[in-house]
Amino acid sequence: MAKSINHHRRQVQRAFDKALRLAEGRKKRGLNEFERELCTSLLKLGRALVALFLAQAVQRPRAASYKVGGERFVVSRDSRTSKLGTLFGKVSFTRPVARRMGSPRGRCDLPVDRELGLCSGFSLGVVLAVTRLCAQMAYASARTTFEQFCDWMPSPRAVLRMVDAVGGEARAFMDQAAAPEDDGDVLVLQVDAKGAPTISSRERARRARPHRVKNGKNRRHHRRRRRHEYPRPRRTPGKKSKNANMAVVGVLYTLRSTDEGLDGPVNKRMVATFAGHRALFEWLHAQAVKRGYGTGKFKHVHFLADGAKTIWKLQQEFFPDAEVCLDWYHVVEKLWPVAKCIHRKDRTKRVKWVEEQKKRLRSGSFDALMTELYVALEQTAPTGPGNKHRRKVLTKTINHFDKNRKRMRYQRLRRLDLDIGTGVVEGAVRHLVGIRFDGPGMRWGNRRERLLHIRCVLINGQWDEFASYLAASSQMRLPAQPIPAKPYDAKQRKAA
Repeated sequence: MAKSINHHRRQVQRAFDKALRLAEGRKKRGLNEFERELCTSLLKLGRALVALFLAQAVQRPRAASYKVGGERFVVSRDSRTSKLGTLFGKVSFTRPVARRMGSPRGRCDLPVDRELGLCSGFSLGVVLAVTRLCAQMAYASARTTFEQFCDWMPSPRAVLRMVDAVGGEARAFMDQAAAPEDDGDVLVLQVDAKGAPTISSRERARRARPHRVKNGKNRRHHRRRRRHEYPRPRRTPGKKSKNANMAVVGVLYTLRSTDEGLDGPVNKRMVATFAGHRALFEWLHAQAVKRGYGTGKFKHVHFLADGAKTIWKLQQEFFPDAEVCLDWYHVVEKLWPVAKCIHRKDRTKRVKWVEEQKKRLRSGSFDALMTELYVALEQTAPTGPGNKHRRKVLTKTINHFDKNRKRMRYQRLRRLDLDIGTGVVEGAVRHLVGIRFDGPGMRWGNRRERLLHIRCVLINGQWDEFASYLAASSQMRLPAQPIPAKPYDAKQRKAA
């Protein structure tokens, strides 16, 4: 083994000398060319140093037998050689093999791999780097970006295994992470949702069919003929094309009291899941309790959302004592169709009417607004051109506002200097779900929740803590196969 270490040392010295000669060389070249050659030399030097480090790790003395998982293993004379994926490239790695005591042909163990924290043939640095890239861009782009810097790339299957392994630890990490120590005086919670396009059973079956054209026929004409034979039904107005699986997002942060009012957001954190609203509220409530909800720590607890019935029903269950607010901008959106019903032809009057109602809501004159809506409904005849639609819009708006009366006390909320808009969670939904999960041509299986949790860790600014958490935990093993991406049929779920 000493000879092997000396061999690796010589390899390191040769790689270093080559990089040094490259820098001291008198050959005329541009900086761009020099940097490309230097990167290649430094990667080669890094591989040599990693090989030396691994050889020294193998040489360290260790017990001839040890116990793992309740079973005793004995280090045998056998060894295993494989390629180890590192940030500097693939490195050949030979290490001893341990066999289960009393079973020389039974399950084997690799003690050096466990000591070094290797992840099924990859270093933890590689797994974290690839996973972080996958959380920010498409898998294919993540692989090519990784190759740009490390001069090699893992296979698509290995990338999915990495995401599944790291994502499986993200939720546990967020649950055990300590609460911030410098929170403000007001706790704010906001909830919203966004759909991620998911592959349906019909599309999955269509993609599974063979695409080869027999007898060398023109592919373009073959596809054209197939479209004529199996036409897709035309969507009618109001029918959405996206077979969406809803990702529910919750944001919690605090506001700090200052001489000029409340300042924030402070310590903003977001959590998200594809498992439904109840699963999100259970998670959000646990995070709020960790930060002091229910202990009298906060002067106010403020909850904001749009008009979704499910959200407000769960708010009453999990945060019953919170100050509630219906999103201001959703309310204003409801006023514009009403203005069009009242002032059909004059746009100037519609704008003026909406501004007047906004002033009423901000000043606390909610009853005056409702009175004007009732009067407009009474003055709209049941019959006549377009009157049926106008009465429907007015009735729907009146019922919506009346149901959310207690959530539209904007004067009181502004007096307390609290938010009345859900801009924080709207931006979080777009950044967390929209950018990564709702890209052009994307179709997800219904089991990619782990990537969503990884994005939560990354956007929350907890990635370095997460990396330390994984390094300190037991050896992380990649699953043998990626989690299968099963189809999801939104229409059938809605009907059920």
